[in-house]
Amino acid sequence: MHIFRRVILPSAFLFVLLLIAGLLAWIAFKPAPEDGFDSTSATGQPQGSSVFAERGSIANSLELKGSIAVDPPTAVKADHEGTVNHFFVQPGDDVLEGAQLFQVRSTGEAPAPAGGSDAGDADGAAEAAPAPAKPKYYTVVAPADGTVGDFSVDKDATVTAETEVTQLLKDSFTAQAPIPAVDLYRVPKLPKTATIAITDGPAPFDCTALRLDQGGSVKNPPNTDPSTEDGEAPADTGSDTSATGDGPKLICTVPEKQTVFNGLEATMTVDAGAADDVIVVPVTAVRGLTDKGTVWVLDDNGEATERAVTLGLNDGAMVEVKSGLEEGEEVSEFVPGTEPKDEGDMSDDMSGGEFDF
Repeated sequence: MHIFRRVILPSAFLFVLLLIAGLLAWIAFKPAPEDGFDSTSATGQPQGSSVFAERGSIANSLELKGSIAVDPPTAVKADHEGTVNHFFVQPGDDVLEGAQLFQVRSTGEAPAPAGGSDAGDADGAAEAAPAPAKPKYYTVVAPADGTVGDFSVDKDATVTAETEVTQLLKDSFTAQAPIPAVDLYRVPKLPKTATIAITDGPAPFDCTALRLDQGGSVKNPPNTDPSTEDGEAPADTGSDTSATGDGPKLICTVPEKQTVFNGLEATMTVDAGAADDVIVVPVTAVRGLTDKGTVWVLDDNGEATERAVTLGLNDGAMVEVKSGLEEGEEVSEFVPGTEPKDEGDMSDDMSGGEFDF
């Protein structure tokens, strides 16, 4: 018992302590796990930079934010010089095309005298006074259906042919939505209708006569030459320095029986086609996304070869390949020179060799 207490028991405690110390040392200094750096990543090419052409479905549908707009009013001009003689209607009256609106009284020209002066008249009688001009009356009618707006002139006011006397207000509406110009490549042929959805409004409905308004001309931007000193006017280069014009927008006609109001926010959905069981690849893999394009096909050795393809529908993420590429062929995921920058790559930031501390 004396030997157990003085020799064996202390030796067991020492062994346990050494074992615990060894385990703690191993945990603290164990080798780091493999970081995955291999021959593939050493080539400088990002992993996953290739994709396979595969079969799938594609739907080309555009959702555009827009609004409801009342049709612009129709201006009604006097069309004749004279005075406004009579109003047949009052502001707020609903009229049909051809309805009488107002009358213009024009004095016209005085008629020529019946005979000339007699220079040899012994009595020296004065020339006969010309007869007064006979007035003419012109009735102006509504050029279209609408609601009569306020009159801009009063009765007996003098007008010219170009004087706008009133307007015919409309009770018809269109849905309008701006579209990024580049997205027009996705709809080379517009459908005849679009679907309109109004938040907190009626159920989605179809609007007809879908058409494209290219908008105003794009102007040159203002002069931003940094060499121009403050307070000094830039030199006149002869170019238009107006603001940029309006871009393209899609417009369609709201059905007459559909209750809408001017200024309502709306979402326009344009269905430009769909296809099933077709070859598709990401749009990032194709240079040129309309009709004709180019992809880079990889062989068994990973070498890329440029190849022309014929394209179809494009939904913004995937594009249909009609010909030039077979199912299962491997292509570069990104067009050369367009690969996304690796966020962890600091080489560009360090290339200058200068750092601020």
